[in-house]
Amino acid sequence: MNEYLSASDLAELVGCKPNQRAMMARWLNRHGWRYVVDKNGIPRVLRAYRDKKLGVVDGQQKAGLTSAPNRDAFARMGEDRDRKAVQARRQAAH
Repeated sequence: MNEYLSASDLAELVGCKPNQRAMMARWLNRHGWRYVVDKNGIPRVLRAYRDKKLGVVDGQQKAGLTSAPNRDAFARMGEDRDRKAVQARRQAAH
């Protein structure tokens, strides 16, 4: 399978006919999609980019958040509070 959408696939996404190159480019620009133009003037969009823009997940991606908070980060938060620079910022803020 080609890594780029075919003209028919792109036309179906955009809602036009496969030979309406200007309409495809106009839709892609209006919706903020990245594309390249081939030697025939047809906008080309990567299949992976289309999937990403449409929110298609392949199941191999990890969740962006962990299931629990980072307790070590909270423990280190109080370590700097006694430093002179931190105390000076607090006094300047009030």
